Amino acid sequence: MAMTTTDRLLRRTQRRLFLVTLALLAMLVIGVGAATLVIGTSALDADVDRALEVAVQAQVAALDGELPSAEEGREQSNEAPEVAGTTILVLDPDGNVVQRRGGKPGAGLPSAPAIDAAADGRDLRTITSDTTEIRVLTVPVVHDSTLTGYVQGAFDLRLHDRQSRSLVMAVLLVGTLGLLAAGIITLLVTQRALVPIREGFEAQRRFVADASHELRTPAALIRANAEVLQREGLVAEEGRELVEDVVAEADRLGGLVGDLLQLAAWDETRLVLTTTPLDVAAVARDTVRGATALAAERGVSLSASTTGPAPARADRARLVQLLLVLVDNAIDHSPAGGEIAVAVSAERGRVTVTVDDQGPGIPAADRERIFEPFTRLKGTTRHGSGGTGLGLAIARRIAEAHGGTITAGSTPAGGARFTVTLPSTAGQATA
Repeated sequence: MAMTTTDRLLRRTQRRLFLVTLALLAMLVIGVGAATLVIGTSALDADVDRALEVAVQAQVAALDGELPSAEEGREQSNEAPEVAGTTILVLDPDGNVVQRRGGKPGAGLPSAPAIDAAADGRDLRTITSDTTEIRVLTVPVVHDSTLTGYVQGAFDLRLHDRQSRSLVMAVLLVGTLGLLAAGIITLLVTQRALVPIREGFEAQRRFVADASHELRTPAALIRANAEVLQREGLVAEEGRELVEDVVAEADRLGGLVGDLLQLAAWDETRLVLTTTPLDVAAVARDTVRGATALAAERGVSLSASTTGPAPARADRARLVQLLLVLVDNAIDHSPAGGEIAVAVSAERGRVTVTVDDQGPGIPAADRERIFEPFTRLKGTTRHGSGGTGLGLAIARRIAEAHGGTITAGSTPAGGARFTVTLPSTAGQATA
């Protein structure tokens, strides 16, 4: 089943709503994930520093300001509790190892730069040993205001790094699953949110169709009765002009009803065309010739120019309807004495029809909006009718049904220019 205008509008709305909602949820998930990573890694770093602090301070307290003797240094002291993952080195003032507790110190330990920095107080830094990062805390040992040595604690960060990577993977996994779940939920929610809007569109379409059907018969009866009054001479001379106005307004009402029925039908199903090969240039010339009298009544000149045959496959009746909409729109917006030019050309596989007028033009901000049903720009008409605001909407749907386009722009002189493009069938027979 062909997609209707309403379906396309609702689909675009749903897609935009889905993308905006999903983007907001993604920002929320990413923000929470980033905060989790920052807090988690900060907590791991703090745990490492805390473990080093406990181990080093315990060793400093056990020494009580005095370094162990050479015999004592060869044996590990049991006075200070060991902290898992840490290596404790007791150093003399020159940085030589007097005692070691815990694992075997890696390359780069004891750290001379850390010892130099700790001479003026404690030093905490990260060094690289055999491509492995080690967290090092160095604290001076002081007895009676005299520096007697140092205690240097080292913590291998490989376990810390594995925990950090595990945290990152966990956050990424949970975040991905969260985004997938959010996407599914957002899709379901947006679908349900648009149900009332879809029902509103359907109710509006049914109302327009039903009201148009109901109006068609009274409009036809009004016109028929007015024609009887004219034909039978049942109206006094001074009332004939009023009867003519009644007939004209009945025709206008009938046209409006027909336009409403067309729009209602096209919203429900795709426009059905009866296409044949034809020459768009010839159709444009015939249409202009038929509309010349109407243009003359409004004091406007109408001309057509072509650069040669413009073959296309189209529904002739619908194409004439499209051209009449554009010509009538140009007549309605042209000043007295103005000129309307219809030009047809064919090149590069496309047939192009332009309709130029010398009216006030169309503001750039309204050049797309005027193709929406019931859109009428204030203060642009010259002859007071103003139309119904349906003609250009119908013209666009006819163009799109033919696989073409219609756009609004400006002429070099500032008037309005409507451009219709249709697929060309150059090389095929035309009728």
